[in-house]
Amino acid sequence: MILILCSPLDVPALWAYQGLQAAGLTSVVLLTSDRLALSTDWDHQIGEAGASVSFTLPDGRQVSDREIDGVLNRLMVPPQELLSYTAPADRDYAMQEMTAFYLSWLAALSVPVLNRPTPQVLAGRWFHGSELVLLAQQAGLSAPAWRQSASDPADLGYQSLVPTGMMTTQVIVLDGEVFGPSLPACTREGCVALARLAGTRLLGIDFYASRDDPWTFAHATPMPAFQTGGPAFAAHLAFIFRGGQYQ
Repeated sequence: MILILCSPLDVPALWAYQGLQAAGLTSVVLLTSDRLALSTDWDHQIGEAGASVSFTLPDGRQVSDREIDGVLNRLMVPPQELLSYTAPADRDYAMQEMTAFYLSWLAALSVPVLNRPTPQVLAGRWFHGSELVLLAQQAGLSAPAWRQSASDPADLGYQSLVPTGMMTTQVIVLDGEVFGPSLPACTREGCVALARLAGTRLLGIDFYASRDDPWTFAHATPMPAFQTGGPAFAAHLAFIFRGGQYQ
């Protein structure tokens, strides 16, 4: 069983679900946050013998870590639907507890998980813009200088560096392979190096055309638009979830 965890409005996740099925994987389950919120009989245990998790879906199907072969994780946060059942004063606490629970059972899985959760975000690590610029430059990519002052809003550090009004082009790196538009060899190698330096198997990288370089780094995210990678990306996903075997 391959689980795709996502929000109900996650179009790239739906695209990946259809792509994996088209690639011949029949046991793919699209598990949106609203369905997770309605799942019951949760059992997550951690002990000397290891960790386990099981739960029952709203349609009665049981999910157990013994049956999970891989996970494509695009959950940013735990299901928000459950928070409406808590008192307003307790919602922050309930959110913290739910995040800890989801972080624990996702991290306990021994199968391939793209993206593995972090305490920062369930769908993997998110980097501050200053970190991304530094890593991009270390990877050999052309990147603008980073500037942020105390008067700038804090969330500026998580926004794209593309100048206002300019278009971006995204490529996807998955396990050292680059998918999407054709890139110059040096830029392709820089994308692979950036994903390695970021310590992530799956990374979307945005570029824009500057006066200095038509492939100037703008942003990187663990939540890329999978459609960019096309059928080749879907085929590589299927390859990973088959345990590195072609059909």
